[in-house]
Amino acid sequence: MLKGVAGVALAAVVFAAVIYLILHLLGFIAIIVAIMAAGFIIGAIIVFIILLVFGFVMFFAFFYYLFEKKPTVQTNSNYSLNMEKGKGEEEK
Repeated sequence: MLKGVAGVALAAVVFAAVIYLILHLLGFIAIIVAIMAAGFIIGAIIVFIILLVFGFVMFFAFFYYLFEKKPTVQTNSNYSLNMEKGKGEEEK
């Protein structure tokens, strides 16, 4: 059993080494790495632009909210502070 697992592991390592050498000699590894790096850079730029636009919109939305929102004050009732129940008090 142990010899079989060791043989399969050795065969996998040899196969991976042969594939690596073939791809390396043909220059495919450099191409794959370049494509992955370009994809990462393009993705980072897109995320940066999205965050920049979101921050820009939120900046102006915040000030619009501050200036346009009018506070609501309840003036049509005779509510007083002594009507408020404290912790542990029962309703009168």
